[in-house]
Amino acid sequence: MKRFVSILLFALPLMAMAQTQTSVTLEAAGQLSEKIAEADRFKIAELKISGPMNGADIKLMQEIVNRTKAKTKNGECLVTSVDLSGATIIDGKDGMKTKANELPNGLFQGAKLMKVLLPQNVLNISKNCFMNCKELVTIAIPESVTTIDNQAFQNCEKLASVSIPAYVTEIGSEAFEDCSALTTIDIPANVREIGKQVFQGCKQLTTVNIMGNIKEIPNDAFHGCKALKTITIPETVQELGSSAFEDCKSLSGIALQRVQKIGSNCFKDCSSLEEIGLESISKLGSSAFQDCSNLKNVVMQGGLDDINNDTFKGCKSLQSIGLPAGVKSIGSEAFRGCSSLTAIELPAALTKIGSHAFEDCRSLNAIAIPNLVKSLGGSAFQNCSQLTTAQVNGFVQEIEADLFKDCSSLQTVSLPATVKKIGNEAFQGCIALSRIDLPVALLSIGDDAFEKCNSLTEVKIPVAVTSIGSDAFQECAMLTRVELSTALKKIGGSAFQKCPMLREVVLNSPNPPSISKSTFKGVAATFWIPVGSKSLYSANKDWQKLPTKERSLTPTTIM
Repeated sequence: MKRFVSILLFALPLMAMAQTQTSVTLEAAGQLSEKIAEADRFKIAELKISGPMNGADIKLMQEIVNRTKAKTKNGECLVTSVDLSGATIIDGKDGMKTKANELPNGLFQGAKLMKVLLPQNVLNISKNCFMNCKELVTIAIPESVTTIDNQAFQNCEKLASVSIPAYVTEIGSEAFEDCSALTTIDIPANVREIGKQVFQGCKQLTTVNIMGNIKEIPNDAFHGCKALKTITIPETVQELGSSAFEDCKSLSGIALQRVQKIGSNCFKDCSSLEEIGLESISKLGSSAFQDCSNLKNVVMQGGLDDINNDTFKGCKSLQSIGLPAGVKSIGSEAFRGCSSLTAIELPAALTKIGSHAFEDCRSLNAIAIPNLVKSLGGSAFQNCSQLTTAQVNGFVQEIEADLFKDCSSLQTVSLPATVKKIGNEAFQGCIALSRIDLPVALLSIGDDAFEKCNSLTEVKIPVAVTSIGSDAFQECAMLTRVELSTALKKIGGSAFQKCPMLREVVLNSPNPPSISKSTFKGVAATFWIPVGSKSLYSANKDWQKLPTKERSLTPTTIM
């Protein structure tokens, strides 16, 4: 016990030394090394310096302050507090180059500081000045400061509040990035520019008030601010950069009336956002509102030409949207998964709809494609399970693959006369489709194009069609009659397989089209062939087993 007490008594002076407060006043620049003895430099917990400081003083201060490890057995400790409120930085080249009233880059980078008071006449918070000061809790920025430079406070994890002085005009890129304890920020009226990623990853930030006359909120400015609920932006803001508010999951509203340009991913994953009004929009980037799962209403006006890829993808609560009259294209997957969208009026200026654009819009009940549309992408309306009517106008030459696949309620389809090709699986699974008038210009029908169209009863293939793909009409359970084209050269395998009600197949080609053993497998139909063509069909090994009959009169045509 006596030995333990002796050890404890011996340790007390070391502990006391490890908590020393040191205050020095410099009568002239370059005196810091004289004021603090070398033996005491690493035993300071709180350091206060007054008077003029040159580069040599600052370099020595960094050696004392910026250490991250201390030999506690020797009585050393780390500096937790620095007070420079009575100091002045002067021009000089001693130790390091300094400019009057400017903090050198990386001044306290990585230090274990908890509290800092800066010189009262300093003009800037320099680049990397407090970067990775993970213990910093309190910082007083002097009113003289006009610039907060790039990465100035980056990754200051415990900095919960900061007051930006009124005369600041610029806040640099990543200046407060990953300040995960920061809760509120006010950006003063004199600020003209904020840098990219300026508050990215500030996970506890709830309120932002931007009073400055800035024109742009740049890329990733508030990316990942998951707690951000309220932000006020001035009317001067015209552009929002890419991912500016991405993953701001608590943001329920934002005024964007004067905003003209919105970058890609700008509001992606803002799952609390409910309404958006864009009165002056001219550019909307890809995925701008993707996965805004609570977004219900969108109103857009302005000179917008394009709805880009994935813009509203996954907005499963979206019920209504108004598109500007000048929109010419809707990109791939632009509205994919908008499962609450019941109707949308497509602008008359529209010329292109991308692939999967409205896929999985399961509440959409009707669609009218405008007259100027030339391109309809594959799967554009796939799995729109409540779609009952589709009117395709315009100059479309191809019904792309999967265009209306699994539109299980689709009853009526109108196709333009310009269509030359129906792609693979274009109408597969349209179980309510009882009739379709195929365009006269049609040349080919793809694989599985009408497979499982269980309500289809009669089909007339236009005269110019040369090929019908494999499984094209397979499992059309109610199909009773088919009239094939004059130009037909090939019918794919299983094209009419499992059509149990098919009783009449009318062929208009004098030369038997190529078929396989499975093309009409299981079909108990009569095959009417043109007068004088019996010998040709009988000589064909694939046709000779089918019950063909020459027709003296054309059987009743499909009306």
